[in-house]
Amino acid sequence: MNMKRLFLTTILFVVYINCTCSPKLYKPENIVCDIDNYSIYVNYSLNKSATDSLYYIRYNGELIKLNCDVKYWGSNDDLNKFVDCIYYNRYDYNYQEMNDNITFCLIFDEYLHIQDIRFTKRFHDLNDIIKNYIMVHSILSRTEGHWYIEDKSVKSWHIYMGHLRFD
Repeated sequence: MNMKRLFLTTILFVVYINCTCSPKLYKPENIVCDIDNYSIYVNYSLNKSATDSLYYIRYNGELIKLNCDVKYWGSNDDLNKFVDCIYYNRYDYNYQEMNDNITFCLIFDEYLHIQDIRFTKRFHDLNDIIKNYIMVHSILSRTEGHWYIEDKSVKSWHIYMGHLRFD
């Protein structure tokens, strides 16, 4: 009877050590945060040589797998022209430029509807910071419907990471 208990205890101990001490298969490699220090996305990888996988982190902590295969119709230059056109032709344009660089992430669902717009770098002009955020957010949201993916069979969420310069 004692041998059975010793054997069972040994097996349970080995299983416990194996489960708790073995490295996790997936571990976060890089978490990117927005300007308010909320997480936007995280890279998970099996090991250093494996291809990274991106996951969007919703405000409630839910992880959604992302693909980076979304593209603007035409090219990045066409996106910049579209943004410039809206920026310079808005009703409240007063000929005072922001003179700023804006880095952003657009998160799309599987139907390429914009689900989130997040900024990863603060604006320089602190006096008009909220006005500038709202204006750039509004301009980027007007790009909905101008995006595509080449592989239509991929049914996942997508991310576009971009940079705009306002002179």
